[in-house]
Amino acid sequence: MKQYPISRTQYWVFCIVFSLCALLGFASLIVGEIFLPHNAGGMEGRMAMYRSLGLWSFAWLGVAVWAGQRLWTSRRSERSEP
Repeated sequence: MKQYPISRTQYWVFCIVFSLCALLGFASLIVGEIFLPHNAGGMEGRMAMYRSLGLWSFAWLGVAVWAGQRLWTSRRSERSEP
C-alpha cells in the first residue's frame, strides 16, 4: 500500500480539530456531572456519558497528541538540516 506524506498544515489541522473535540468531550462530561439529577435516571445517563464521551475524548486527545508530536519532530528535523 502506498503511503502519502502528510504536510505540516495537515498536522496542524489534526492537532487543532482533535484538541477541540477532546476539550468539548471533557466539557460535556463536566456539564453532565453538574446538571444531571442525582437519582437512578441521572446515574444511568451519567454512566452512559462516561462510556461514550469519556472513551472518545481520550481517543481524540490521543490523535491530537500524536499530531502535536509529529509537528514537534518535523520542526526539530528542519532545524537540524543545513
